[in-house]
Amino acid sequence: MSLGQMIAALSALALVISLFLAWGGTSVDIPASAIPTVGPGAEPAQAAAEAAKESATLSGFESQNTLDIYLAIVAGLVLIGAVLTMSGNPEGLPFAPAAATFLLGVIGTILTVYVLIDLPEGAERKIGIYVATAAIIGVTVGSYLQLRDEVAESYR
Repeated sequence: MSLGQMIAALSALALVISLFLAWGGTSVDIPASAIPTVGPGAEPAQAAAEAAKESATLSGFESQNTLDIYLAIVAGLVLIGAVLTMSGNPEGLPFAPAAATFLLGVIGTILTVYVLIDLPEGAERKIGIYVATAAIIGVTVGSYLQLRDEVAESYR
């Protein structure tokens, strides 16, 4: 595997992981004094408070309607190509050369940066959106390096 393929594959793995992390949400501060600890309604009130805290954050799969699927497809193409290359098939996927993954990475970078910048009012950015942005940039850079190596080999 070339350096570009390794960078793209590791970034694609980080991209898949980032889709399960929290991308955004709101802060829910429920004062401890507002939740009864004893009495007839204590357990349901505590369960409702925990549910409110959990629903305050959304993962990459929960927060976006199509960007998550797009990023998962890009990561899948890169990872399948890397696995095929490591298994002895130097061309990887015949329908997803480095030029295609580079173009998909550029589009994914633009879309992810847009989501990073344009959050709804009152929402907070969480760690997942930052990891996803860095990972899709890594996929793009790795694919570019792989593309550059392929072009250089064709002139030899």
